[in-house]
Amino acid sequence: MPRKKPSTSDESLGMDANITRKDFLNTSLLGMGAALLHAPAPGVLQAHLGHDPDAAPRTTTDPWTGYGGVGDYAAANGNTAPVLAAAHKIRDGAYVKLPATTTDTGQLFDLVIVGGGLSGLTAAYYFLKATGGSKTCLILENHPMFGGEARQNEFLVDGYRLLGPQGSNDFGVPRAGSGTQSDEIWTDLQLPREFKYQDWDPSLKPLRFQMDNYANMDGVDESQVDVGYYFDESSGASKPMWLRNIWNNNLEGTPYSEDVRKDLLKWRHTAGENTEDFRRMLDGMTYRDYLEHTLGLRPEVTKMIEPVVGLINGASPDAVSAFAASQIGLPGVGRQRPQTGELPQSFPGGNSTFGRYLVRHLIPAAMPTGGDFEQMLMAPVDFKALDRPGQPICIRLGAIVVRVEHAAHAGPQGDVAVAYEKGGTVYRVKAHKVIMASGGWVNKHILADIPADISAAYSEFCYGSALVVNVALRNWRFLYKLGAPATRWFGTGFGFCCNIRRPMVAGGYSPPLHPDKPTVLTYYVGLYTPGRSAYEQGVLARARLLSQSYADYERQCREHMVKLFADAGFNPKTDIAGIILNRWGHARVLQPPGFYYGRNGQPPGRSVVEKGYGNIAIGHSELNGHQSVGGAMAQGKRAAEQVLA
Repeated sequence: MPRKKPSTSDESLGMDANITRKDFLNTSLLGMGAALLHAPAPGVLQAHLGHDPDAAPRTTTDPWTGYGGVGDYAAANGNTAPVLAAAHKIRDGAYVKLPATTTDTGQLFDLVIVGGGLSGLTAAYYFLKATGGSKTCLILENHPMFGGEARQNEFLVDGYRLLGPQGSNDFGVPRAGSGTQSDEIWTDLQLPREFKYQDWDPSLKPLRFQMDNYANMDGVDESQVDVGYYFDESSGASKPMWLRNIWNNNLEGTPYSEDVRKDLLKWRHTAGENTEDFRRMLDGMTYRDYLEHTLGLRPEVTKMIEPVVGLINGASPDAVSAFAASQIGLPGVGRQRPQTGELPQSFPGGNSTFGRYLVRHLIPAAMPTGGDFEQMLMAPVDFKALDRPGQPICIRLGAIVVRVEHAAHAGPQGDVAVAYEKGGTVYRVKAHKVIMASGGWVNKHILADIPADISAAYSEFCYGSALVVNVALRNWRFLYKLGAPATRWFGTGFGFCCNIRRPMVAGGYSPPLHPDKPTVLTYYVGLYTPGRSAYEQGVLARARLLSQSYADYERQCREHMVKLFADAGFNPKTDIAGIILNRWGHARVLQPPGFYYGRNGQPPGRSVVEKGYGNIAIGHSELNGHQSVGGAMAQGKRAAEQVLA
């Protein structure tokens, strides 16, 4: 007898009564129709734009951004409608000529850093370290919270405070005394090197949990985590079915043919070479070409890994280089699978913790002092302490930089004028030096005197989008029943994987790990279009990301969970406590062939941008190729050394 399709009305999905919608029911959608590359941004609620710019951020309630959770990050879930609207004004040339009402603050800083993500905060860390606080630095950040893509979502569910990553996630602990940049920063910031994770109740059936949100994506660590795989008719199965740990079982029971299984296993157990010549070769071809032509594998292998590449590299394997795939350690070009050893780790809010520790180091009054890890995870930020006159480092949130240029009276090597909009007014400050730690997609619009070669290099950069969705659950009994705290699916669906993590604990911060207690289920959703160029995929991804309301995505997520988990007892009306969307329109710089090493004997655009010009240095994570904490910090250090020199 065929399975009865579950009802997917709004009422049955639990959309009408859920906390994720109560703040903006009965409001109209604001300009969702056109979201192509040069389309206008969604409208912005004036009530949000008009709040005290120096106060702690509050939850946005417009129907595009949606519910933002609780705590300091509640108004900064991804790129919100206010941030998006401001960015599109810059893109559309609204500040080519500054308004007559521009206010000169009279402030002159030794250094202004544009961008308060991990690159910008790390640049400030090295500047402070070199100058000992004798020189001044202002960080201008367009969001209402620092951290860039390394921010967190917070929920309160049934008395438990739960955290999830907005984007940047995953870390490894550096070996003390190794002399690496990571070890240096870890030591100076007093980050702990040992972490405790929640215990699993031995009276329950054994389950193996990952500690981050990536280990399940291609089954890399099935020797240490349990992953459930869902196959249905769209992925070649005769009927919907769940399988566990398919790689450990050599793909037995999957709907793949015997020949495809052999190719998939060959791919998984083929490692790349650790030589410069090999890397250069990889940069000259797409990952699909390497898999199907160099290794001679079937197209089904490319299709299997397509969602992972589409998310982490930002576009499908037929558009990004094989070198880009090697940077994230994929088989054939990276490390050999399966891998054993320590699992990657994740702070409760993803890599937001690095940003919090950096800010504590730069402005001690803004964060708790001492070595209490629980306080550093949970304590609120003193927002008024971020931008007090007289301190060597200041962070100005909600300051949208709109124009940067060398001051006319001083010539190309003179002081730099930086204009920014905050609370509806355009202000101007000056600096002896500037570091552009903001993304290339905005730098090319706000650097008014950008040299032709850097402008041309930036024109080659294109970007993929991503959507990170955190679902607060009142229980996860349905995953326990499946024996799969991490899941992946094939064919159609909302994204391609989701998982819960084994929670990190610190002092009184002790989230539960029990199937009948609350947790956060995280989706990382790539937006890619196979068969199109990297640039076209980026444009189409942003069109898709921006054109749908919060309710549209909420419905897709709930319907998808019903499809996968209803038979295991999942009920969206009772099991979901809240959903937060984090939209990243420029989540990844796309690396088509030649991005890293260059084409036709010409230097790559990223190395041209790294040179900077005049008193302006440029350092953001895209210039490292694959974007990561390590790459962001390396670029921040390089840019700081450049201005200090």
